[in-house]
Amino acid sequence: MRYSTEIKKFLYSQYFYGGLRIAFGISFPVVLSLLVFHDADLGFTISAGALAACVVDMPGPLKYKHNEMLTCTLLGTLSALVTGIVSPWPAALFLTVVALSFVLSLIVVYGFRWPQISFATLFMMILTMDSHFTLAEAFANAGWILLGGLWYTYWSTALSRLQRDRVEQQAIAENLFAMAEYVRARAAFYDLHTDLDDCYRDLVLRQITTIDKQDASRDIALRNLPRLRNGRLDAHRTVLFNLFVNSVDLHDGVLGSHTDYPMLRNTFGDSDLMMFFRDVLEKLADDLEHVGLAVLRDTPVEERVHTKAEFRAIEYEIDQLRKKNFPAEHPEAYAAVVASYRRIWSAARVLDKMRANTHPDIAVAKPEMPIDKALDRFLQRRRVQWGLIFANLTMASPTFRHALRVVIAVALGFWLGRILPLTHSYWICMTTVIILKPGFSLTRQRNTQRIIGTAIGCAASVALILTVHNHNILLLVMAVCMVMAYSLTIFNYTASVTFTSAFVLILYHLLAPASMRLIGERAIDTAVGCALAIASSYLFPYWEYRLMAPLVKEVVGSMRRYLDAIWPRGVVIASEAARHAAEQAVMNVPQVEVAPHQVAEPPMQGGKLGQVIPTAPSGTIPTRATDSTIDSDFARRLASKNMQVAHANLGNAFQRMMLEPKSQQRFVAELNDLLVQSHALGSQMTAAAVLLSAPPVGPPAISGLERALDDVRENLIRAERADATPAADLRELTRALDSMVVQVEKEEVASPDAIQDLKLLAHQSKQMIAASRIIRKDTAAIRLPV
Repeated sequence: MRYSTEIKKFLYSQYFYGGLRIAFGISFPVVLSLLVFHDADLGFTISAGALAACVVDMPGPLKYKHNEMLTCTLLGTLSALVTGIVSPWPAALFLTVVALSFVLSLIVVYGFRWPQISFATLFMMILTMDSHFTLAEAFANAGWILLGGLWYTYWSTALSRLQRDRVEQQAIAENLFAMAEYVRARAAFYDLHTDLDDCYRDLVLRQITTIDKQDASRDIALRNLPRLRNGRLDAHRTVLFNLFVNSVDLHDGVLGSHTDYPMLRNTFGDSDLMMFFRDVLEKLADDLEHVGLAVLRDTPVEERVHTKAEFRAIEYEIDQLRKKNFPAEHPEAYAAVVASYRRIWSAARVLDKMRANTHPDIAVAKPEMPIDKALDRFLQRRRVQWGLIFANLTMASPTFRHALRVVIAVALGFWLGRILPLTHSYWICMTTVIILKPGFSLTRQRNTQRIIGTAIGCAASVALILTVHNHNILLLVMAVCMVMAYSLTIFNYTASVTFTSAFVLILYHLLAPASMRLIGERAIDTAVGCALAIASSYLFPYWEYRLMAPLVKEVVGSMRRYLDAIWPRGVVIASEAARHAAEQAVMNVPQVEVAPHQVAEPPMQGGKLGQVIPTAPSGTIPTRATDSTIDSDFARRLASKNMQVAHANLGNAFQRMMLEPKSQQRFVAELNDLLVQSHALGSQMTAAAVLLSAPPVGPPAISGLERALDDVRENLIRAERADATPAADLRELTRALDSMVVQVEKEEVASPDAIQDLKLLAHQSKQMIAASRIIRKDTAAIRLPV
């Protein structure tokens, strides 16, 4: 079942569609040249230009993709032209190659797609440097390369424009699939047979992947907002917009289900309650995959995984706990269970909304958020600061060091290819440039993947050539390898190299039959290039830990800003009417006595219980409201997005550091603990945000809560300063929270549901205090260079 699902996900994915698009765009000039002009060399030259442009043909907004491919084409043409002009003179060629290698490696400093543009332009330089052109031939060669690049740029742009909605569907579906794996990682915490530390590590990795996919889908979805057509919203775009908003809310819901898992394991052990929690989360993950596949197929969801039995079983178990006086004996464990149940139930309701939003008529009737320019605040601007390259002309710059490494490796490859027998300088240099990355860890990873992929690809192609003598079959295999090579480049580089090696070697065999020597030469060239790349990576290294201090500070700062968004200092409690409405919304969430499936739809917007956000009349675009609820919701969502992106950035940097030599790994335990605790704190704040937006009781009764949240804020402020001193006495804060709950119960000024909400807030506040104090200690211990 899982294999069939994975195959469907791949065949409908943006990777496979991209592989088909790239394969056609590159092979078409060759086929056309052979059929019309009977000139294979001309076709390969034009295809080389197309190949350079396709390097930046990656999922993303169409406007930026077009500009990136055009920039890549122009710079690649210029690189090939300059190299071709000096190709007859070895000394001049060498100096030109060195200069171009330095400049083109340095442009990675601009970020975004510039590393890919850098590689593509270096690729065009390397392809040209073994040729011997006259001046006229150099210009002609550059002209054909320009034609190939322009052909591919506008072929891809036209196809992407026609399939604009398809691209967005694929991005959102990838986000849903990543989130399904994140939900499964959550389910593992309820399985006593899994190690808790392994669960936390896997959870952080899944969180990083989910945020990366969510960020990619956000970049596309919010740049293609629904528009009015004939007085009604564009149905297809509204479906995708609603699904994206739902996906963010679902992630927040699952994130907010985080709890004290060690306490749950110690208290409940291998009980039926833990098994039911695990099963309901795994079923929600399966259901989420069904929604993702429906989005890819552009059809309403037909399949459904029912969770009614698991929710009823959890309700029954909690009811049995209450009858056994468990809440009085283990109040925190009981509060944790009820909080997790309610958050998971809310997440399931958001999933129901996603399923409904796959129907265009339902989606158009009720957009999930106001649609206006305010959404631009969630997007990252891609403005190039051209002067940045001059500011990095120093050994203190990692990019400058990377450029020096590339220059040395390419220079050595240039001469080794001319000195060693059976080697080609262009293939050695190409292998080196492909492998060498700005970071040591990425270079070593790419080197290993390149060696493994090349070895498998060479072995497979040799076996195929020796056993299959039918050229039609070999052409078919070559075409499949070409498509798979471009399809797998982004997410499975080893497999991509395997298919690329097989494709290239089969092509050489078809062009020059009985010449097995080429396969051996390519293997030697690859081995020399890999050795050069890994040796060069030790020159002028800039280890990952040197870049992590700002990331640590940003993680802490983003959590403090998120806390300010959900509980601002000096907050004024909402009016009695607004509070009463919000309280009623929270109270309508089914408690353990009520089966959730009996409630058709709790009052919620964007998956947040208790946050009543006005919506526009059916079929119209909601205008920007001045209501403070809308403003606070935007602020909370923006702060949440920034917090999660900051956590993902630090997590990615930590993973890269762990691939570097152990002697260059710094504060591993503290950084790992910081990642886990920051994820826990962010989860607890997300869970508490709903109740904090409308506290269950009035201001005088929540002084203990205010003190607790002030302590969390102060801990984060001190963590930014790397100050280890505690903000307040932990026992006093705990007693204040407990006294707050007891006092409200004694005075009987709140309903039972409101008291239960207050207990949940008190429990979550204790978890936040604990996590923020550990974060403060970790940041004080982490002494990274600034």
